[in-house]
Amino acid sequence: MKWVILWLLLLPEFSSENLSGNTTAREYSVTSRQHIPVLCYHNIKKNTTKNDLLFISEEQFKRQMKGLYDSGYHTILPNQLIQYYKTGTGLPQHPILISFDDAHEEHYSIAAPVLQQYGFKGIFFVMTVAINKKGYLSSNQIQQLANVGHIIGAHTWDHPNIVKLNNRDYMLQLNKPKKQLEQIISKPVDCFAYPFGACNEAAIKAVSNSGYTTAFQLAGAENNNYPLFTIRRLMVNGSLSPAALQKQIHTTFQQLP
Repeated sequence: MKWVILWLLLLPEFSSENLSGNTTAREYSVTSRQHIPVLCYHNIKKNTTKNDLLFISEEQFKRQMKGLYDSGYHTILPNQLIQYYKTGTGLPQHPILISFDDAHEEHYSIAAPVLQQYGFKGIFFVMTVAINKKGYLSSNQIQQLANVGHIIGAHTWDHPNIVKLNNRDYMLQLNKPKKQLEQIISKPVDCFAYPFGACNEAAIKAVSNSGYTTAFQLAGAENNNYPLFTIRRLMVNGSLSPAALQKQIHTTFQQLP
């Protein structure tokens, strides 16, 4: 699929101009805080041996989640992350966010029960063009995820690189998905994930102006001017053992500036 590869794009530099209505790094400093790990999963499959950056088997996913639980990790949600970055509000020991992109049906049928087993909560970023289509989340499944405390976020309508969009496209890719998901779950949808992890200042402003309060990228460094709109995530390699995953988490997020 065409959106698989572009996550490798390097993020451009951003200016320090304030985002309308949002606190910026001039008022608080993310660099003075511990960087909180955020994991990103895509395809979770039964009865497969394919484990890489985009695929993980059900059994391997279970092993990784058990490893996090056994090591004392606690999942937190975006509102807790916001308060921590803004005010230093305390978090549980070994805090982590776990996110899922693209609205695959297995996020409901496989991932959610495993999360529930360990008392974990996740963030599910939904590509709304796929809702109710074969192999993807249904409206009812999205609603049920929200009802038990998971966070539903937007991942555009059909997964374009929003760096290449113009003002006319933002309504379709940012505003309409937000409203559609809010109608499904009857709750605010405040979180957004950039397709391919790609963003620039124009994209950040568009996301902010559409009413989102946080936005998640992939491998690029968090930008200190827009920390809550460039939250870094680690794409989890499905081949990693629980110990290897935790080592990568520590290495990746401890080395952030």
